[in-house]
Parts: sequence; C-alpha cells; structure tokens
Amino acid sequence: MKLSQLSTDGAMDALCRLTPYITHITTDQEFVAAIGKVVNLEEVNLYGQYVLIMDRLGEAIPILLNTHRADVYGILSVLNEKTPQEIAAQPVRETFSQLREVFQDEELLGFFKSFLGRGKKEPSGPSAAPPG
Repeated sequence: MKLSQLSTDGAMDALCRLTPYITHITTDQEFVAAIGKVVNLEEVNLYGQYVLIMDRLGEAIPILLNTHRADVYGILSVLNEKTPQEIAAQPVRETFSQLREVFQDEELLGFFKSFLGRGKKEPSGPSAAPPG
C-alpha cells in the first residue's frame, strides 16, 4: 500500500513505525556511499546508462538484503499490514511487487530522502561571533 493511500492518521502512524527502519538503513555509511555516488548519465549512451545503474544497484541491493533484511521486512510489514514473519514467508513475487510499489511511492521516497540529507547541508550564512 502506498503512503498516499492511507488516511492522515494512518499515514502518521505508519511514518512513526517506519522511522526506526528507515533511520537504520539511512545511517549505514556503506549503504549511503553505495547510493550516493554521483553518476552523470548524460555523458554515456543508453547501454552505458544501464551499466552504471546496474553497478549502483549491484552495490546497494546486497547491503539492503544482507545487512538490512529485517529493516526491509519491517518497512514492508508496516505498509502491507502484515508481520515481518508473514513478509518473510510470502512468495517472493509478492515481495518483489511490494518492493516495486515502495520504490514508486513518491511520498515515501521523499520521506526517505529527508533522512539522507541530514547534517550535510552548508550553513545558510556565517555565524555571529560569540558574545564577550
């Protein structure tokens, strides 16, 4: 289920339950390094773009599925109103369908992105000198 399909109360509850899983993933420096590499897709042909994207996924997906499997199951369980154990036991095609829906959910991805940008912004201006 997409975040936008929930009522406001339901979405707020879901975001509260999703936050620990998202934080655990987005504070993993190995994962952030894998997805944070700058790739200029304009300088390569379509095949080159495919190779670059697959290279990025080749780094990020094993981190998610090995290191953060419980977090992925937790996210899917919140969004699909199942237990993590039910997610683990369901057919893989159902899990892939749910993952695809997560990666197409603009509201949820925006929430994820807000975590990735924390602490990396330049100051808006110089700080005032301390008093005294």
